[in-house]
Amino acid sequence: MRIKNSKTRQLLKYLAIGSGVVILSLLSPALPHQLLKSYIRNKKIQRRRFLEDLKRLQRRDLIDYQLLDNERIKIILKKEGREKTLIYDIDEIKLDKNKKWDGRWRLIMFDIPIRKKTARDVFRKKLKELEFYQLQKSVYLTPYDCENEIDFICEFFKVRNHVLLLTISKFEGSEKLKHYFDL
Repeated sequence: MRIKNSKTRQLLKYLAIGSGVVILSLLSPALPHQLLKSYIRNKKIQRRRFLEDLKRLQRRDLIDYQLLDNERIKIILKKEGREKTLIYDIDEIKLDKNKKWDGRWRLIMFDIPIRKKTARDVFRKKLKELEFYQLQKSVYLTPYDCENEIDFICEFFKVRNHVLLLTISKFEGSEKLKHYFDL
């Protein structure tokens, strides 16, 4: 099953299409605006949620955006955003363990509400499949870079607002975990 409804993925897709039709936009300057409007209308996204998605993409250095006035937003798709084609198969997703360790740990903490119990249980199972070390029932740790994978999994299970990813360099007991991960 491939992710089809990820808001982040959809937004990047529409922005890539919009930036890929520069020649057409010279003939029809409203085309990128129409694509963005189509994205908002088709997904029925509230303005607040749309702006949260933009901020998340900006923090990940995939886009730049500016609020021009109450109705208009200027969005610039960066090179990294164009190159980003994260289409994972949820069952085949893996962390890249071949890179040299950068000395930082990734701590995943989540508090997924009871109404999303199934998503919470599957999310927890997925972290275990990815060989995260379980510190507590909803706190996991890994030395491997995993931001893109966690973003994808969170979007897939629609739990992004309930998951926190921290990058830390030191903590008590790290020597035991270095041995556990063979670092």
